[in-house]
Formats: sequence, C-alpha cells, structure tokens
Amino acid sequence: MSSLERVAKSLVEIEAKDWIVLHTLERLIFSYEAIPLARIVRVSGLDRDEVGFRLDRLNRMRLIVGKEKGYSLVSAGLDAIALNAFVKRNLASALGKAIGMGKESDVIVSIDDLGEEYAIKFYRIGRISFRAVRKKRGYTSTLAGHRWLITNMKAAKKEYDALKRLHPIGVSVPEAIARERHAVLMRKVEGPMLSDIKVLDSPKEALHDIMDNIKRAYMIGGIVNSDLSEYNVLYDGEKVWIIDWPQYVEKDHPNVSVLLDRDIFNILKFFKKKFKVDCKLELASFYVRGWREKLEIF
Repeated sequence: MSSLERVAKSLVEIEAKDWIVLHTLERLIFSYEAIPLARIVRVSGLDRDEVGFRLDRLNRMRLIVGKEKGYSLVSAGLDAIALNAFVKRNLASALGKAIGMGKESDVIVSIDDLGEEYAIKFYRIGRISFRAVRKKRGYTSTLAGHRWLITNMKAAKKEYDALKRLHPIGVSVPEAIARERHAVLMRKVEGPMLSDIKVLDSPKEALHDIMDNIKRAYMIGGIVNSDLSEYNVLYDGEKVWIIDWPQYVEKDHPNVSVLLDRDIFNILKFFKKKFKVDCKLELASFYVRGWREKLEIF
C-alpha cells in the first residue's frame, strides 16, 4: 500500500478534534520547526489532556511526529488535509492508480462522485538533497525540517497559477481545476513521456508542436518553463502536453533569454539524437520570439 493509499484510508478514522489539531499544526509550521505542546493547546482551543490524546492518535496514524522540542506535521499529514479538502469540495471521492512517482512529486488518479477521473499532483520536494534543490529553486533558500512542506505548498501554488494562465490561451498544458496546500487537481492527460518513446510516427510535427507551445507561452502568456526537457513533455499520439511548471519565470526575468534558449536547446538536442530530426537553435529561437514566421525542420 502506498503512502497516499494509506492516508486515504485514514480519512475515515480521523475525528473532528483530530482535524482541529492537524489544522493547528498546519497553521504553526510557518513559525516553528517543532511546535511546543503549550502552543498547540493555546491555538487549538482544546484542553491539554485532549490535545495530548489527539497527538497520540495522529502519531499512531503516522500523520505527525513527536520530537524532543515538540511536534511536527509530516507529508502524510498534509496529504490528509489536502485530500479531505478535495473531498469536501466534491472533487474527489476515491483514489485510483498511481500515474507517476518521481523525485519531486507523486501523481495519482482521483475519481469524483460522478465517476469523472482527474489527476492529483502532490509535491514531494525534499526527496532529493537540499543542496541540489536550493541551487535550482529560488523558494528553498532557508528551509530545514518540516519547512519542506512550505516549499511544496509554494511549488503547488506556482504550478497552479501557471496552468490557470496558460490553458485559457491555448498552451497544451493540463487544465488545473483546484489546488489544496501542496496538491494540484487537474484534468488527466494521457500519453508517455517523450523520453520513453522509441518510435515517433511524425517527429517533425511533434517538434513543431512543442516549439509552437513554447512560443505561445512566451509571446502570449509571458512565461518560460525554464526546466523543459524530454522528461516533462507527454505525447498522446496526436499532440504534445507540457507538464511541470513550478519553476517558470516571467518574461521580464533578468535571465529569461538564457532560460528560454536552454529550453529550446534541450528539446532540439533530444529530437536530433533520438529521432534524427534537425533544427538550428538560432532559427528556433527566432521563431519562438516571433522574429521569424516559419520554422524549418529537417
């Protein structure tokens, strides 16, 4: 049983006063590494014995951990809070199969009361080393302990904002429906990652499709993915889908030109190596910026 499946099953066991304590811990993670018992009692409004009883229950359910200096919410606890919020909004009534478990996120199918399937992406930044992430992402500069949860919430918010911005203007990204804490619920898109595809029927058309999406995101949406590669592009047999946007930068970012060209270069390099399709970086760069009307792919 995966961690998310275990958390989903635990929702029926969590009682009203357990939720009060869980939400109290969530509120206090912005101020404490380990939250003192006295502070939990004060903020929750419950008496000390009741809080102690609830903390023991939550600890046994592995939603929190007790430390020498206090208590901390863990990823499973934040998962429970996010899932419960989706349930209350009638956006999730059951979880399906896992779509992907990566270094920085878990993606799992969710099903609403009408049988509609969605995908929920739970951020898991912190699985890789703090040093590597700190170099790459600007919102991780001073984090330690359970403050990784704050990082994950910020990442989810940033991706949600990007998807809400890009989908209406025709960029081929999943449609974001809702966000709760460190989780984004979106329309499910199908298709393997480009990195996993061995044979592509129309590689030139697929490459052109990607460049058109980069162009639309940049020219109309005013943003650059800044971490684009064959690992965050899906292909459903007809069109591409660009996923993973929490690291995007605005068009007025001081390094936007370098980051845009790096995105383009990563994709061109992959297509040339794997599918023997060639396109000059300079020409692709001019096309994406709107300085050239046509894109020649050989």
